[in-house]
Amino acid sequence: MAAGVHVGYDDRVLREVFGIPGWGIAYVVGLSVLIEVAALFPLLLVSDRWRPLPPRRLAALAWTASGVLVLLALWQLVVAFTVESRTYMDSGAAQTVWWIVFAPLFAIPALMTAVTWSYTKRHRAGDRDAPTPGRSA
Repeated sequence: MAAGVHVGYDDRVLREVFGIPGWGIAYVVGLSVLIEVAALFPLLLVSDRWRPLPPRRLAALAWTASGVLVLLALWQLVVAFTVESRTYMDSGAAQTVWWIVFAPLFAIPALMTAVTWSYTKRHRAGDRDAPTPGRSA
């Protein structure tokens, strides 16, 4: 959309609804960058090569991200079951395809929580084994 590809919308809809060209381009590009950063976040938890934050702060940030993902997934389920669609999604076949395609997305909060739990457990065990600063082992 930001590059000018219509992706199924006509010029009027892109201009009036999405603000493309205009502020909509910055929104679409910014959202894409945010999604990529969020997708790469679990790599910080499974690799010990690069640590931008101390383990406790990173664990707290990861638990917050996991909680937000769980809440967003629950919210999407509530919306999916309560909001009536007046679009092409009215047929049973379309809803079945929608559920098959989007069901794996609901695994993301569980997977993020599992990675966060493993990271927290690994670094808590490391804290107990590490010598206290100022004290010889």
